[in-house]
Amino acid sequence: MNGTIRNARCGRRHGFLLIEAALVLFLFSVIVLTFYQLFALGSKRILDSRRKLGATALAAERMEMIRSLPYDVIGTKQPDGSGGFMYGIPPGDILETETVERSGSSFTVHTVAQYVDDPFDGTSSGSPTDVIPTDYKRVRVEVSWADAEAGQRVVAWASFSPDGVEQPSNTGVLSVNVLDPAADPVEGAVVHIVNASTGVNLSAETDAFGNQAWPGTPPGEGYSIAVSKSGYCGVRTYPPYPESAFDPLDSDIAVIAGSVNQKSFSIGRTADLTIRSENMAGNAIPDVAFTLSGGLQLGTEPPPAPPAPSTVPVPVYDFTSSSDTGSSGEKEYADRCPGSYEFSSVGSVPGMEFVGIDPVASAGSQAFNLDAGTDATVRLRFADLSLDSVLFTVTMTDSSSGTPNDVPVSGLSVRLRSATLGYDSTVATDGAGHAYFPTSSDPLAEGTYEYEVSGDGYGTETGSVDIDGSGLVRKAVTVNAS
Repeated sequence: MNGTIRNARCGRRHGFLLIEAALVLFLFSVIVLTFYQLFALGSKRILDSRRKLGATALAAERMEMIRSLPYDVIGTKQPDGSGGFMYGIPPGDILETETVERSGSSFTVHTVAQYVDDPFDGTSSGSPTDVIPTDYKRVRVEVSWADAEAGQRVVAWASFSPDGVEQPSNTGVLSVNVLDPAADPVEGAVVHIVNASTGVNLSAETDAFGNQAWPGTPPGEGYSIAVSKSGYCGVRTYPPYPESAFDPLDSDIAVIAGSVNQKSFSIGRTADLTIRSENMAGNAIPDVAFTLSGGLQLGTEPPPAPPAPSTVPVPVYDFTSSSDTGSSGEKEYADRCPGSYEFSSVGSVPGMEFVGIDPVASAGSQAFNLDAGTDATVRLRFADLSLDSVLFTVTMTDSSSGTPNDVPVSGLSVRLRSATLGYDSTVATDGAGHAYFPTSSDPLAEGTYEYEVSGDGYGTETGSVDIDGSGLVRKAVTVNAS
């Protein structure tokens, strides 16, 4: 009896020892893991601090080197890839971007040099007018490094004045304004200008007024300007026709000595566009081919050579895509430029009729408008030819002539009912003036139905339509403005 009790106690003691050992092992693992995380974090902080100190020293060193340069060579340059250099405004001997290795770390040094038109003696576009706007130079040195946290960098500024008094020069001022569609200034847009003949190739950001100006720009033809900003539709200038294949809306500009040469751009926020192919009940139809073009208008096609008759200029856009809606019935385009888009072709679907797109910009077209900053879906809509159904197309009557003008009316109420068949349903017309019945996948029963079309600002139109088992029935209705 005593032996049995003693064996049981020993068993319990061995069990407690295993639990205690597991608990100790767990606590030890937590302590080791916490220590390792703290050690890794501390090591990263130490490494970041060392890199920041190195970047600070490098920025100070670079600024001291610039201070030792003659005023005339304080400016930037960068390799052009063929053994020569392209230059900033002002041009000089400082590399615009350079990689420097220090103490096992890699740093990127970016230098921006610009003329400053100080308002003390007037400005190039103000009153009084400063005819020599290149008052002094301001240099910005930015040092960054790999694996830096967001926004972590070292920046140094300095201004450099010329010796003696200002002397007239044969340069001009290039001023670029960037606005949004509401004519509000866009700050932080990157303006990139290039001119191979004058050796200029540089970038800078617009200020709070949406402006970036370069006093001291060398005069010359063919300055190419590109404007970009994350989340916006970028724009640029193009060489005139025939150097470009089209007549550009924004041509490269010339800088004239002794004058302010201004150029303004409008940039809108990009939009996400989805093209969806579906039947009239809203169910996806896969693999519908289409060709779509539009977006940002770059210019127009060149006019035909004489003696060909003159024609309406054909727009040239930045976007053309021949694709299909895939197995899901949808094709997505991210970050598209706002503007007008149009389908030049839509593929066929066996046993179905292409009704049109929704929304639609104008009657009888396959065009739509994409608004800036939106998430838009455009539907390619197909009606089943074999399904007993009715498709209403509602258009306006021209008030001056009293004849239909084929302008669709959206948002009108179309009611279809049959007391005999126990059917009563109401649908609003879409952007193409269409209203489709049935609203489900079930066909309409054979028989005669009454319809009523009404809406604010329009008279009420009534009539009847017969469903005879032959499939889709099309019904056109015109309404009068009240």
